[in-house]
Amino acid sequence: MTTVLHVFGAMDVGGAEMRTLDLVRDLAPEGVEFHFLTLSGRRGVLADEIESLGGHVHPVRLGPKFPVGYLRLLRRLQPDVVDSHVATFSGALLLGAALARVPVRIAHFRSDGDGHANTVRRRLQRRVMRALIHSCATAIVGVSPSALRDGYSGAWEADRRARVIVNGVRVSDEQGTDLRSELGIGPEPTVILHVGRPSPEKNRTRAVSVVAALQDTGHDVHLAFVGGEGVDSADVAAATDRAGLEGRVHHLGSRRDAHSLMRQADVVILPSIREGLPGVVLESLAVGTPVVASDLPGVRFIAEQVPGVNAVGLDQADAVWADVVAACVRASDGGDRRAEVRAGFAASAFSQKTASEVHHRLYRGES
Repeated sequence: MTTVLHVFGAMDVGGAEMRTLDLVRDLAPEGVEFHFLTLSGRRGVLADEIESLGGHVHPVRLGPKFPVGYLRLLRRLQPDVVDSHVATFSGALLLGAALARVPVRIAHFRSDGDGHANTVRRRLQRRVMRALIHSCATAIVGVSPSALRDGYSGAWEADRRARVIVNGVRVSDEQGTDLRSELGIGPEPTVILHVGRPSPEKNRTRAVSVVAALQDTGHDVHLAFVGGEGVDSADVAAATDRAGLEGRVHHLGSRRDAHSLMRQADVVILPSIREGLPGVVLESLAVGTPVVASDLPGVRFIAEQVPGVNAVGLDQADAVWADVVAACVRASDGGDRRAEVRAGFAASAFSQKTASEVHHRLYRGES
């Protein structure tokens, strides 16, 4: 039995959380016991599913009493592995794991940067935390080269502990609701889908602007958001009103049938400001739906290995994004392009089976 303690903010629906949940499904039957420490003090919406698979969730809120609570948890669980997914703050978690003599201590970088302002205090904190990671980690993992470069070090390749381990994707074959029926539209309009949490870095208002540009050029188009309500919801609503897109922008909430919705969409759009290895891009390619996404390092990393990714600079005009979206729709109309994208993904390194095998070796401390 190998006991692994993962560290997240909360076990809510997100790319890293869902990818780790897939590992629970694959590796729990192989003798890996999964525990999750949540720093927000909340269990998260995935907690019940984790526990149904034999995992355990331990909310320990960050605060003055956190170090004591964390060390008590480590003493009680005596994990073989601590796998921390909280950017450079992983340094503090791995220091505690080293003090508790946990054999395998992993700093896991999931995104390009941490999303915090670049203040003097924040720069100092990053420097200290990176020093702790350098001192305390037995493995330093990034989901893409840029995640390691921006999260850990520009010279990460010189550190023998550092390596890229890509996320795997398991795609459900289950058929969910009929997307066009849910939107109340027929077969003719173009459907653009955005899947992602409602937060500023996902840049959802830009998706509204792109749809407005498409509409201005005579396209019959609808935009559907999957991800629920959140801190950017008022901005998205205001952008929709300004563009006059009432009735053409739809909010489908937080869904568990996202793969089915992606399969039915004409294009998936991801105008994010920051990503690591965007799982939404991988999931869309796995079902054959082309993606128009921000020209970010993680997006380019996927595009080098799988067809169907169309990267556009965030500095490009909405009309440019709209032209790329329209070209994707035309290219995939016959279905051959979608089959090519699915085949390209199946032959890539992003399969769930490969990812689970690599993570199992990682947890055993193998290179």
